[in-house]
Amino acid sequence: ILERITPRGFTWTVEQVCAKDSQEITDEDRQKILERCQAWRSNYIVITHGTDTLIETAKYLGSRAAGGPAPSLGDLRICLTGAMRPERFVDTDAHFNLGVCFGVLSVCAPGVYVCMNGRAHPWHSVQRDMDSGAFV
Repeated sequence: ILERITPRGFTWTVEQVCAKDSQEITDEDRQKILERCQAWRSNYIVITHGTDTLIETAKYLGSRAAGGPAPSLGDLRICLTGAMRPERFVDTDAHFNLGVCFGVLSVCAPGVYVCMNGRAHPWHSVQRDMDSGAFV
């Protein structure tokens, strides 16, 4: 996907931290994600994540960035995104959601954001509408 939608002048590196169904992700896994974010050599991070527990991971990272039980994330801008329709589907929303991440990263303040359904939500004010599945 990145090779097809990367904005001009944007460079990227892919690193796999946790390859699990999102329903199986634990706080130990989230801690590994947090540690990789803290060690990353850029202030801009996109995390692709299964949609079932994407909000929980955003809250885990965001609470630590806000002075929770781990060191601050400093100047990091972290966008978590996923796809309601997987990348292998013709009508996937994966490309669109990644595009939203690129736009958000270019203008947002440091923090943790959930980018889904064409919108960016700060980690502390996002929820999932269980009837529609949308992130609101």
